[in-house]
Amino acid sequence: MIVKIDNLSHDLKGIAKVNGKVTFIDNALPGEVVNIKIMEEKKNFNKGKVISYIEKSKDRIENICPYFDRCGGCSFSGTIEYKKNIFRDILRRYANMDINPNVIYGDNIYGYRNKISMKINNGKLSLVEENSTELVDINKCLLCNDKINMVIEKLSVINLDDLKEVIIRGTDSIMVILKGEYDYDIIIKLLEDYVDSIIYNDVCVYGDEYIIINVDKYRYGVFPESFFQVNTLMISRLYDKVKEYAGCGDKLLDLYCGAGTIGIYLADNFKSVRGIEINNAAIKGANLNKEINNINNISFELGNANNINIYEDTLVVDPPRSGLDDKTRNIIINSEVKKLVYVSCNPITLARDINIFKDKYDIIDITLFDNFPNTIHMESVCLLERR
Repeated sequence: MIVKIDNLSHDLKGIAKVNGKVTFIDNALPGEVVNIKIMEEKKNFNKGKVISYIEKSKDRIENICPYFDRCGGCSFSGTIEYKKNIFRDILRRYANMDINPNVIYGDNIYGYRNKISMKINNGKLSLVEENSTELVDINKCLLCNDKINMVIEKLSVINLDDLKEVIIRGTDSIMVILKGEYDYDIIIKLLEDYVDSIIYNDVCVYGDEYIIINVDKYRYGVFPESFFQVNTLMISRLYDKVKEYAGCGDKLLDLYCGAGTIGIYLADNFKSVRGIEINNAAIKGANLNKEINNINNISFELGNANNINIYEDTLVVDPPRSGLDDKTRNIIINSEVKKLVYVSCNPITLARDINIFKDKYDIIDITLFDNFPNTIHMESVCLLERR
């Protein structure tokens, strides 16, 4: 059926009315006229898929990926202004705040990713099809850097049946992670001139157990399960803003510190830095990164964010998409933290949390980062100061 897109949802899906029922449509922008197919019917809403575009928005960015209409990797084709406006609307709705954030974005909307996870379909590397559990065979991902795509190309010539998943990550050095059953010697011979590490079912079978990714003057060791920002080109810009907001001081707490990347980046500005993380493998990576970068004023602790004592006056939090839980928020509110820098990948949970913090903290500034071009996702950094 043919519909006109009226608006965007908070997850940047087009909204149209079909027989009076709200219908959410991927990759459709306000004002566009599209031919759609209803993919799923719920009691109160539908989910639809664009079959063809009849009238396109002038703000549409044409995607050059040959798998764009099928693969779920690229999920948005609008300008950054759409993301900014959705972010502002979320803050108005859930935090009663009208803020016009500055937006920082990179020079490239392709080639920025330092990690890709792929399934195996009939022996070929595949990604999950949009709005489906079906798989799309690929031999290149335009969002990934050239070295990752070189590995994809090399692996495309062999049958990978019995493997369940292949993860490729890195920039200057590349790691391949294999999950499932396979004669990994075949893959070692195929890739030994192109990769620095191969991990087979959690065991390092070639090269080093970690790779190095460079960010500004820092070198970070990345283990197979390490969390690391996927947009390499934007990491230093994001961390520079965190550093600017945190300023200089005596003691800094880096909560949800992961592999210690933010705390290490900010260590020059503080007499001492403490990082806390619940994942033991991440703490291992953090201590490695401390040694690699010769940082002497930072320490890392294994612990749960909702069961800690805070004695620092500056706090950086970078929680998962679910945001802060009730206990963690209460610990922060009842602490002596004067300056709170909140890094978020989910504007909904960010708005919820800062709405609670508003009773004791002023929201000084928010900066939005387009770390995930061609997708619905965005990153933000918010500075709060205690009254």
